[in-house]
Amino acid sequence: MEYEVRVDEKGRILIPKEVRDKLNLSSKVKLIVEDDKIIIKKVDKEKILEEFAGKFKINWNNIDLEKVYKEAVDERSKKWIRDILT
Repeated sequence: MEYEVRVDEKGRILIPKEVRDKLNLSSKVKLIVEDDKIIIKKVDKEKILEEFAGKFKINWNNIDLEKVYKEAVDERSKKWIRDILT
């Protein structure tokens, strides 16, 4: 699968919806640069939550991490859309 995409004036690229849906991408991905290639890898959402949780001294045992993740993604998506439209 190969796509040609644009890079905007801020250096952002848009990953086609078909690809985002197929890979079930979240709002955070890993970007790897190798020679003349850019590789984008899916980041495990559990790993993101563990890293986030590790920054706070909170007992996360009774917290619904799936809900926290969804809310964080929703907020990030809203900010991303606002950034694009401005």
